[in-house]
Amino acid sequence: MDIFNAVSKQIDSVQSYSPDYNKTSNIQKRQEISQNRTTTSSEVKNKQDKKEIQQHLNNTVKKLNDQMSSLNINIKFGFNDKIDTMFVDVTERSTGRLIRKIPSEETMKLAEKMKEIIGMIFDKKG
Repeated sequence: MDIFNAVSKQIDSVQSYSPDYNKTSNIQKRQEISQNRTTTSSEVKNKQDKKEIQQHLNNTVKKLNDQMSSLNINIKFGFNDKIDTMFVDVTERSTGRLIRKIPSEETMKLAEKMKEIIGMIFDKKG
């Protein structure tokens, strides 16, 4: 038992006095900190890019709707945030009744559920 304590004390003292060991551990710590900063900044940039894309799509949808109303056509464009997809509503001019939605409401609900299931299967946190 005393042999193990003596050996462990010698190893600790060699590591603390060894200049190469301290340099190596400092370099490794700096690399880890640098990698953490890079990961955080790329995640923030991805979130900003996604927000910019969604804002651009919403502006495009608004412009399309304005152009269609000026032409007196019964087509309305929209954007579904849950599945990140555009859709088109065709309505009857006189009553405003929905004639057709492309893609259909059922299709968009199915896509939303599939996206949810894929999220459960490939969970980034897990």
